[in-house]
Amino acid sequence: MTLLKKLVIASFIGTAMIATAPTAMAKPAGKIENQSQEGVLAAFDESIAAAEAVLEGLNSGADKEALLEKMKDAKQALNRIESATVNREKERANALLKQARAELLKGDTEASKASMIETVAKFKSLKQIFVSF
Repeated sequence: MTLLKKLVIASFIGTAMIATAPTAMAKPAGKIENQSQEGVLAAFDESIAAAEAVLEGLNSGADKEALLEKMKDAKQALNRIESATVNREKERANALLKQARAELLKGDTEASKASMIETVAKFKSLKQIFVSF
């Protein structure tokens, strides 16, 4: 009887492990595996262009909603970069972009402009760090 209990428990555990293994080994959603050098550089260029578009919109006095949408595009473009060499600096650049967005939401466009100037410079330095690595 004890042998039967052990067999049932062992088969139950084995079945549970087999059922959960594929989901445990799956790659995280949204992660770009084996991103090519060209893909990373294109993502850098796209994120820099998006950040510059936001800065240009701030300088020209564009609509607040349109600027917020452009900031979202800049953040999404930056988040497509999967490179361990720039991860920490990428987080700092995202923090600057978040700060500029918060200032824009408060209605302080001058502070938002200053933050976006820093953000564009940080985005460009990210690309330089990646290229020189």
